[in-house]
Amino acid sequence: MEWSEGMFHIHGLRPGEVVPTFELLMSHKHPSDREHVRALWTNLLRAGGQGALLHRVLDVHGRERRVFSAIQVEATPSGQVEHAHGFMVDVSQSLRIESQHAAAEAIEGAYANKAVIEQAKGIVMALQGVDAASAFQVLAARSQRANVKLHIVAEELVNAAGNNKAKEMLAGY
Repeated sequence: MEWSEGMFHIHGLRPGEVVPTFELLMSHKHPSDREHVRALWTNLLRAGGQGALLHRVLDVHGRERRVFSAIQVEATPSGQVEHAHGFMVDVSQSLRIESQHAAAEAIEGAYANKAVIEQAKGIVMALQGVDAASAFQVLAARSQRANVKLHIVAEELVNAAGNNKAKEMLAGY
């Protein structure tokens, strides 16, 4: 097995520090990912072909890295493996940035919708004479029955209240 400088780096090693082997490669796979990686290699070494996998590597310092591996195995017509080659790319930073953006958007969305949900709860409380928890349950039940997001149900009720139609709308809940 031959490793590039980048492959050594992903594993927290310097080129020439160890002799790369399949066993060494597998020993650095995250325990939860090992069987998936082994299954991919097994299938490819059986008949050739190509495959790719997003998985985790634990480097020599115990740091977890998210990597994308692509493998191509060339076999003779009789099925004997002639050559296997591939590459591994550390995508940890990209996934971390993407996750941070997704989390920020989710939080922003939650806060953006909170105001309209609170308004709708107030409308339910005023018109039905219930507490905040019960008002939320009314909205949540409508959301589930209609298979519509809660904030949309809340917006519809707030808009209906603006048109003096909230009482009628709530009767349909």
